[in-house]
Amino acid sequence: MMNRVLTVYVAIVSGLMIFPIAIVIVASLNSAAYLSFPPSGFSLTWYQQVMSDPIWSDALWLTLKIGVAVASLSTVLGVAAALGLRAVDNTLSGVLQTFFLSPLMLPTVLIGLALMQFYQSLGIKASVLTVTLGQLLIACPYVIRLVLASFNGIDPRLERAASILGANPVRVFWHVTFPLIRHAVLAGFLFSFIVSLDDVNIALFLSDTHTTPLPVQLFSYIEQNADSLGAAAASLLVLLACLAVFICDRIVGIEWLFGAKQRSS
Repeated sequence: MMNRVLTVYVAIVSGLMIFPIAIVIVASLNSAAYLSFPPSGFSLTWYQQVMSDPIWSDALWLTLKIGVAVASLSTVLGVAAALGLRAVDNTLSGVLQTFFLSPLMLPTVLIGLALMQFYQSLGIKASVLTVTLGQLLIACPYVIRLVLASFNGIDPRLERAASILGANPVRVFWHVTFPLIRHAVLAGFLFSFIVSLDDVNIALFLSDTHTTPLPVQLFSYIEQNADSLGAAAASLLVLLACLAVFICDRIVGIEWLFGAKQRSS
């Protein structure tokens, strides 16, 4: 009986999560000049417009570049922070973890507004750099969390054995520690990329008319237009996020990411 109740509950929750996204994707294939569901006909015209219009294609390309930059920087900084947290005692590590993970507890609107005022006080104008640094603030905690979790599966005797045999700390990390945490590092990179793709609030405050990522362009467009072009752009973001999750699942395993399964290495 309990299993049936849980099955129904999971089906309802899954439907509430998937159904709105499915409606947007189907609406993006609408051949009519206005947004409607169900569509009166199917066409890829709106996708062609997104890819051929310089405003949309430049926004998409800028989003990809910022996403890769945010994922790369957050991976490097997140791994370094996790290594530092692992080296200090438990009390100090707990305090520092709370500090590093605190951006996840704050509304991104508040972070975006605070960063905009901070940059303005320093005379720094909105640019690709300000958007990248802003998104780095909310992406880096994911890398730290994943790498810290992967440390629990490492036998410390392996690193001590390498040190006893004469390896310096850099060689110990590169030849012993990193191979054991590489899946968490890759997962952190992909999660950071998805966080950057999904961000609207921070980019809205820190971008200008010359640096408009696709989510901001989409947000501005749907405020004044009611056709399927916005649905097509949103569907592209969904497909990019799904591609990142698929790659993560094939290489790392979604079950491991959410703690339902332990990796053997």
